[in-house]
Amino acid sequence: MYAIHVYENLVSVGKKYNMLHTGYYAMRSLRIEKFYAFWGQDLDSTTTPLECGRGFRVKLHKDIDFIGREALEQQKKEGVRRLYVHLQLQDHNPEVDPWAWGGEPIYRDGVFVGNTTTTGFGFTLNNLICLGFVRNYDENGNMDYVTNEYIMAGDYEVDIAGVRYSASVSLRSPSLPTKFPEPQDNRYLATQS
Repeated sequence: MYAIHVYENLVSVGKKYNMLHTGYYAMRSLRIEKFYAFWGQDLDSTTTPLECGRGFRVKLHKDIDFIGREALEQQKKEGVRRLYVHLQLQDHNPEVDPWAWGGEPIYRDGVFVGNTTTTGFGFTLNNLICLGFVRNYDENGNMDYVTNEYIMAGDYEVDIAGVRYSASVSLRSPSLPTKFPEPQDNRYLATQS
């Protein structure tokens, strides 16, 4: 009963702000645009905070013990072998071109470097958005360390149904226009690299 009361009050107060109802797919689209990872689809138990741009959320500078701390400190010292990226397709026409579904190959400078994890249309950015992990393979096909500089220096493409579409890459949440702008609070950013 109380849930109905809360809902009715939200709808009542929201009228003044032109609040609209949204469903799961609208929320999914927004989270992809904002670079919010989804547990089980983008991230899993093998993903570390350093690999997905969330290292700032782990307080390694504090004297607090936790499971995996030593491994994370070692990874921070050595570097990561993959990084989570936000790709915005540049030459993709959503009206006629096939859409990505997840698992599509990502190419950097023409070389395969990873796969998409989540994809969707970004209605605010008006483009197809792909999230995924990028790796760095040496000339022998072994994984090497990945840095922010490595990510940002490349030209990217995403292969959808055998066609490669160019993409811009980012390691941070994009700035999206909003109807009610507020000062940015970095605590609420999905990523900080």
